[in-house]
Amino acid sequence: MTDLPLSHILRQVDLAHVELLAYEPAEIDWHNRCVLVVSRLVPWLQRESVSLVEFVTHVMNSPADVRQSANALIAVVQSLPEYHSDRAMQNQVARLTESLDHEKLLLSGAGGTVISKLIERFLIQQSINWQLESNGASDYPDLFLRSDDYSELPSFRHGKDQVYGAALKGKVKRPVRVPDGLEIKTCRRNFAVDCHHAHVGLHLVLIFDRIEDTFRVTDLLIGFMRHEIYRLTEPASPTTTLKASFNGQHFISIFEESA
Repeated sequence: MTDLPLSHILRQVDLAHVELLAYEPAEIDWHNRCVLVVSRLVPWLQRESVSLVEFVTHVMNSPADVRQSANALIAVVQSLPEYHSDRAMQNQVARLTESLDHEKLLLSGAGGTVISKLIERFLIQQSINWQLESNGASDYPDLFLRSDDYSELPSFRHGKDQVYGAALKGKVKRPVRVPDGLEIKTCRRNFAVDCHHAHVGLHLVLIFDRIEDTFRVTDLLIGFMRHEIYRLTEPASPTTTLKASFNGQHFISIFEESA
């Protein structure tokens, strides 16, 4: 394992120094906090990358594995002498086959959101020293470090005139909009990410594809995003959501098989 990813990310954090200095609430030293988090998480993500990819790949391919095993069992049952005269046995095989077909139809739409949640689950389970915790589905970042102190943050308030900055949200006081967490993105085939806000902070991006119905990870990359890296599409009207997008130009791979 090389130190290149960590050096790469630390340089990106330094490039975001001015933006982090102005990030609300400005009284908090966000640059220093990001340096500390990156210094802990990036080498750890490198070490866990192989196991993470194996876990996601195994789970995403499990429906096909189950179908293969079920088809093998069905073939055994259908080869039994009593099968052709046993109506109950035939009905059970027919129901199982139909259920497998329905399951395949149901799972055919499983994509980025499911994969992101699998990544979250794996990293949370492995984060014994970091106490990673998941944020709300619509909140940034996806993961934050519960072990870190966020008590200085203001309480989250709704309102169009509120400054977009870090805050504590909900009864459990989740830190939202903090730049010292981890955001997770997934892309199929090519690196292309669309989101609704230009989030500053560490991003983990998994690239995947399906080859003959087999799920395969093609790359796993990290990068520290800052506002100027995003390509922004201004809303056409007040009711249109701002769109922010970025590609892999500023990211570095931590996926060993891609080396």
